[in-house]
Amino acid sequence: MLENPATPDAPADVSDVLAETPEAPGEAHRRTAWWVPVLAVSIAVLGATGTYFGAGYVAHTLRNDHIAKVIEIEQRADDAVGDLKASITRADSAGDQGAAVMEAAVDGLGTDELAGILESAATTATELAATEVAPLPEPIAYDESDVRPAWVSIIEVLETRARAQALLDDLDDMTTSTLEIDGAAATADAARVAFYASAAENAAALLDVNRIASYETRIAVQHGIDQAGDDWFESRDSSGAYRQLAKAVDAMRASAGAEAARRAEADYAARGPIEDFARSIAHGVNLDFVWANVVAGKSSDEGWYAGTAMYRYGDGGWATIELSHSIGWHFTDDIDAKAVVVHEVGHAQVVRPECEPLYTGPVFNGDDEMWATAWAIASGYDVEGSGIQAYGRPSDAQIAEAGKCI
Repeated sequence: MLENPATPDAPADVSDVLAETPEAPGEAHRRTAWWVPVLAVSIAVLGATGTYFGAGYVAHTLRNDHIAKVIEIEQRADDAVGDLKASITRADSAGDQGAAVMEAAVDGLGTDELAGILESAATTATELAATEVAPLPEPIAYDESDVRPAWVSIIEVLETRARAQALLDDLDDMTTSTLEIDGAAATADAARVAFYASAAENAAALLDVNRIASYETRIAVQHGIDQAGDDWFESRDSSGAYRQLAKAVDAMRASAGAEAARRAEADYAARGPIEDFARSIAHGVNLDFVWANVVAGKSSDEGWYAGTAMYRYGDGGWATIELSHSIGWHFTDDIDAKAVVVHEVGHAQVVRPECEPLYTGPVFNGDDEMWATAWAIASGYDVEGSGIQAYGRPSDAQIAEAGKCI
């Protein structure tokens, strides 16, 4: 503690203060820089109180008040560190995602202009994500003695003020950096979304161009455009989503090319009208067709008419119908060949909202073959090829029930 040899009412003498100031061996190096301002503050405090105890009380109170304030500033700085680290994480993710989409990009899916914007934005986000988070100023080792000299408290006040200013400077810097990095992340994300949207627009135009592609491949492209569907599991506007879209577009183009080639073949002259007939009685259910010499184990060369149908409820309802070559050979001259086609179309009708309850209800209980056979009979094909030969004749009640779906 400082000892003032002057009278209680007399101002302290600077030389006396210097002469009487006891040394604090453990604090000498740490506090040397503060001696001049400390002396000035000490003189003011002692002059104001005029007592040894008053000086200590004022210095102690001032010290505690400063410590309380710097704790609040330190908490804000700690929060700013967390915010900055979070923004760096976001920018790193945005940069990586943007770069991944650019790596997956192919010609014709996404505009060149938006690709350039995305590439630049992703690079900026990645660069800013490398920002280092500097440590905050080290805490002060406060003297927590029960009896503390006033000059120690005053030195700690000055040190606390200096640390508070350093924390505030860091807080300003971190806030500025966080805003900049968050802005870069948001820009990169927005650029990625915009680029994918342009790719989706290109894909939609390709859908219109490739109308003869199979419905299966076309619906896959639509899933990529919508980024939704029963078989869609990719994150929105991600590189995975882009790759799926590009893959679907390639498959659709290949399908359209194959279909164009098929339509140029001689067999299509017979098969094309059969497919048109099937679609004409399908009530809007989308149909894809496959032709084979052997279907369901039955060979066309042995005189069998055979078909299968794989139907799906999603995407507006659609089905893939496989027909034997023999049906193409005899469709126009054998009613049974035509009845097989009607039977397979009947399978596909269960995807229609007005037909599904009839199919799953108590009359059929989901019996696929009885349903398709009854539907063919109700459609006017009461012959063996409707399914009677293979599965037996449905009841009159079943035929009447299926007739509600025609």
